[in-house]
Amino acid sequence: MENASKALIIAGAILISIVIISLGVMIVGNVMDTINGANVSEQERDAYNQPFLAYEGTKSGTQVRALCNRVLSHNQGYPDDYSRHITIVYADSGTPTLPTTVASAAVTDSTITSIKNKIKTGNTYTVSISYDSNSGYVVGIGIVKK
Repeated sequence: MENASKALIIAGAILISIVIISLGVMIVGNVMDTINGANVSEQERDAYNQPFLAYEGTKSGTQVRALCNRVLSHNQGYPDDYSRHITIVYADSGTPTLPTTVASAAVTDSTITSIKNKIKTGNTYTVSISYDSNSGYVVGIGIVKK
């Protein structure tokens, strides 16, 4: 009888151990899914911003005109989602005031085209980028003639 009660105690301890280990594995799996979900949004943000990052800094007029074309096609890719539109601000000197929040209205093609027409291929420009304070997406590009 004594051996049978010890065997039941050992079997119960093994079952409790299996339940605890299973709960631990399930919790770790949920935490990893959450962490991987956060990485996906970071990867999406980086993929969204990547085409514009190459233009940051001192660039030739030809490169800045190419940037304007890229922004035009980007904005046309989001015709109904103004929060994804990128604004371009041009200044002959000084520092342009760039947006730090997403656009609430469409950034028109004519605005970007008029800025593009101001860019001369023989000149040099400083390009700066601003990001949305919440999402981290590019929302504004500043161009200053050097």
